Amino acid sequence: MLRPTDFAEIMEELASLRSTNRAEVAERLRDARTYGTAIGDDDHLAILEDAAVDRGKIAQLERLLDAATVVDAAFVDGVVGLGSFVRVRDQAGRQSEYEIVGWRSGEALQTQVTPASPIGAALLGARSGDVVSVALPRGRERTLEVVSVRAAQDERSLAA
Repeated sequence: MLRPTDFAEIMEELASLRSTNRAEVAERLRDARTYGTAIGDDDHLAILEDAAVDRGKIAQLERLLDAATVVDAAFVDGVVGLGSFVRVRDQAGRQSEYEIVGWRSGEALQTQVTPASPIGAALLGARSGDVVSVALPRGRERTLEVVSVRAAQDERSLAA
């Protein structure tokens, strides 16, 4: 699931990778040939490796967009959904806050979770006061109590 803003952000990154980054790699290869860099030397291989990383990232983003469902993150009062900020308490009484996001970029915060993640999947649809179980590796579970749910718009208005 992606919010419209997530979809637009991915499209922008994809366009950048397809145009700007490809042009930069081509220019670096031209410069390398101009300065006599031999095919197979370290500089040439580094350029080709960068190009391969870009192609892999492009393929990854294209697969993400192909499989994505774009949903409007309309906040339903008190129900965890895309764009929600959720405060939870674990069995030890420690509280944490998570933002439910449509996807995670490389710069995503550790507190941002997607509905595909174990925590995001457990929290999606929960309300304040609900207790959810999060599936952990090796068959373990973690129980979280939902303390509060608020919309992303509430967060922005607090920052203003």
